[in-house]
Amino acid sequence: MSTLPPLPTIAGLGLLVAIGIALFSRYHALRHIPGPRLASITDLWAAWRVFRGEYYMDVVAELHSKYGPVVRTGPNRVSFASPDAIADIYGTSYVYPKADSYSPMTVLANGQELATLVTTRDEKRVTGIKRHISAGFSASTWLKQEDQIDETISILLDQLRSRSGTTISLNRWLSLWSFDTLTTLAFSETRGFLKAGTDLDDVFASSQKRFAHWRHWALAPNLEALIYKNWLMQKFQKTSTSLAQMAITRIQQRKAADKNATGRDLLDRYLAASQEAPDVIRPHDVVALTISTIHAGSDTVALTTSLALSYALSNLPIFRRLEQEILAAGLDPFVPVQFADVERLPYLDALLRETLRFTVNPNINERTITSSPLGGVTICDTFIPAGTDVAVSDWDVTRSKAVFGADAEIFRPERWLDIDEKTRRDYDRASMGFSWGRRMCIGQHLARIEMKKLVATLVRSFEMEPVKVGEAGWGGGFKACNLDVKMSERKS
Repeated sequence: MSTLPPLPTIAGLGLLVAIGIALFSRYHALRHIPGPRLASITDLWAAWRVFRGEYYMDVVAELHSKYGPVVRTGPNRVSFASPDAIADIYGTSYVYPKADSYSPMTVLANGQELATLVTTRDEKRVTGIKRHISAGFSASTWLKQEDQIDETISILLDQLRSRSGTTISLNRWLSLWSFDTLTTLAFSETRGFLKAGTDLDDVFASSQKRFAHWRHWALAPNLEALIYKNWLMQKFQKTSTSLAQMAITRIQQRKAADKNATGRDLLDRYLAASQEAPDVIRPHDVVALTISTIHAGSDTVALTTSLALSYALSNLPIFRRLEQEILAAGLDPFVPVQFADVERLPYLDALLRETLRFTVNPNINERTITSSPLGGVTICDTFIPAGTDVAVSDWDVTRSKAVFGADAEIFRPERWLDIDEKTRRDYDRASMGFSWGRRMCIGQHLARIEMKKLVATLVRSFEMEPVKVGEAGWGGGFKACNLDVKMSERKS
């Protein structure tokens, strides 16, 4: 009788050995990086803290304060607290793809991912899309639509003037304005939120829910896909919204006109890009890109503008200096200001830059280190093996005393004034207001135009008295603020 174990037993033992070797190779590869013992075994310890209501950025900042500038946050995750890591991780010399933690942000339609510049992880695809649309996002292109921005600012001014002398939640009005502005720039017509004085389509709540979903599931993307992206959930999931229907209707109308896209508005520019490269930007991509641009652009501008005014009104010397600069610029108080008249106002620019520095992204901003001849890369003198997900801790770098000085945790726009070009570059890099490198926000020029025009117009047109202002925690995936202000129209 043979004393050898049966073949299935041998195969089973071989499989267990292979799994053991794979697990050892994966987890042991980061043994040189400090972190919690549980982090070397599972992501669930951090995921559980996030599910309980904590923010991942706070968890990571806590780990950095305990373990140092390089910390292991999961079996295959490493975080850096040094601004020196930004260029290595997010730069253009070696472009690393976005990590699996972005997967919960993706939206599927009929089993296919809808393309957006935020969630698409295929770098070649992102490069191809940007190649055909980047020209349409230049400052000069957006300024050709400045009259459309003026139209929505005028509607906002009318609404605020009708409430002159009363206390209003200005941040709510800025959200309505920002969304209407983006829909106007996209379709050459407004959705009508401002005139109605309300969110007609529950857009803001759904946007917050989507970012909250990403925040909750970023540390468990495979589990999220299993629960939310299976065939049954996809069958019952609502993928069309009023905004999507608006985009589809406008596309059909323009195609029915049988004219080539002229590029007057964003939808036209996306259609022109699709006509030029139909294999890169497919018809359903046009809808997805348009909608995602509206959401991302309106959220960012409304949030940053509200925070800028809230921070300034929380510290009245800051607001008075801003007010003095704008009132001295000789602007007409009864009409929207022109960007050319406020583009170079130094204190306005400094206020917005400092606000962007304080507007930390609470979500994960990871990249996956791809294979290399050396089996990995060295970041901040630390070897990181290929396949590791890496990120910079936004909270730590935006408040780096090595970059911003001893008062880095204080909101002080003056730090951006009278500095040399190298210091400004260092500040811009560490503040990460519009991200960095290949994935830098393509809409940053439009955002700066909108924010400078709006803040200058509001300060020039109204006296503002703070009633309830300041940070108010987080809402979904965004920093929230109070901006209850008594506004009185200026007479001259």
